[in-house]
Amino acid sequence: MKHPLTRTWAALRRRTLLTVTAAVTLAAVVAAGVAEYAVRHHIHGRVAKAAPGLGDDVAVGLPGGWALWDLANESIPRLDISSDDARVGRLSHVRVRARLDDVRMGTTTTVGGTHADLTVSTQSLAAAIRDAVPSVAVAAVTADPAQGTVLADVGPGGLGRLTLRPVLADGKVTLAVDGLTLFGRSVPADRLGIGAGGFGPQAGAPKEYLLGLAATSAEVRPDGLHVALTGGPSTLSDS
Repeated sequence: MKHPLTRTWAALRRRTLLTVTAAVTLAAVVAAGVAEYAVRHHIHGRVAKAAPGLGDDVAVGLPGGWALWDLANESIPRLDISSDDARVGRLSHVRVRARLDDVRMGTTTTVGGTHADLTVSTQSLAAAIRDAVPSVAVAAVTADPAQGTVLADVGPGGLGRLTLRPVLADGKVTLAVDGLTLFGRSVPADRLGIGAGGFGPQAGAPKEYLLGLAATSAEVRPDGLHVALTGGPSTLSDS
């Protein structure tokens, strides 16, 4: 039978060993967590630099994986990107939800494929109209999903009604003038300084969307305009 003092020393040694092991494990976990955070911050920075139009609140997620491991292999199976303050042409405060597949990070960052969903609120559409035609007062903008149009009350007291319809052509979405009424009577849209082409891209704007994205659908819903875009293999500029 072991002496009580011997048993006490053995118990103390086991407790010390467990304490040291726990401390080492905790330190390793903390170090890994710090490294993981640093890598995710690095990836976030590269995305924000490549796409400044996403705004200041852009979030980058890596579902189901460790960024540290992915970066070591210079290959990320999927990146999820979200922003509620993106700018697309004339449109500001656009909600963006995007997925980048097969991202390979090296000297040049490449993307295997991309899908993005954009939501442009009626408030953003009103701001775009004011930006395009500063001389025209815009009282309110509403969506008419049944007709697939956007309605803007314009002019003094909102007595005019401007009807816009999203047009999808060549992978781009523009808002074309579908009609203008004043006191219920149809009048030419150029009375407001708006041509038949409606609200196209701003002068000097890029001819293509980021990452070679092309619009595949444009739909008017109660909360505004929803646009879906897809893109194939492309390069993410780091400049």
